Amino acid sequence: MVMSATTPATEDRVQPRRRRNPRGQGHLLRGDIIAGATTILERTGSEDAITLRAIAREIGITAPSIASHFADRAAIIDAVVAEQLTNLSSVLVAAAQDVSDPVDALLGAWRAYVEFGRAYPTKYRIIFERRFLALWDDDQRPMVETLPVFTRTVEMMIGLLQTCIDTGHSRSADVLADSVAIWFFVHGMVALPTTITSFPWPEHDAHLVAGITNLAHLVPPGPRRD
Repeated sequence: MVMSATTPATEDRVQPRRRRNPRGQGHLLRGDIIAGATTILERTGSEDAITLRAIAREIGITAPSIASHFADRAAIIDAVVAEQLTNLSSVLVAAAQDVSDPVDALLGAWRAYVEFGRAYPTKYRIIFERRFLALWDDDQRPMVETLPVFTRTVEMMIGLLQTCIDTGHSRSADVLADSVAIWFFVHGMVALPTTITSFPWPEHDAHLVAGITNLAHLVPPGPRRD
């Protein structure tokens, strides 16, 4: 069959479904691009599916419209990861703020971390799975949007343990090493149950408290007092 001049190939044609933003509100399109890319990542689980054409189809724009907001697909993925990490960071801050007891603040933030990872496994993978970060390692490109959020989040979590040390609630002699050890432990609590579902994993909160009490060298050791 010969395709007529008025019937372009479906794969190459984008049917714009989105109204143009009012003048001065181009930032709304940027948000739509990030949202579209996030949807594709959640649906496919792979950054390889993120292309300018795929995003354009997802949100109903033309691919060239993306160029004024992002230089390339790597920049879009960076923005997607940064947005999800910002969401996680906000959850951690909310869990620890206005908590007077330093140990309760530390446990509350890490508890929120586990709850976020288990409630939003795909978003958690977008932030932390190696394949999403390999893009920048291969190209030696800075994660312009993600890195500042990552740095602030890590510094906040280290700061929670440092406060426990400063107030005599922890005997930790190396706040960085012990914070990383806690992160290893808590990441396992998020990731392992989603991949090995048949194993009889211990009760979530009791295991979390026991593990952090040990790794953070909390005083006194053992279950938290009321």
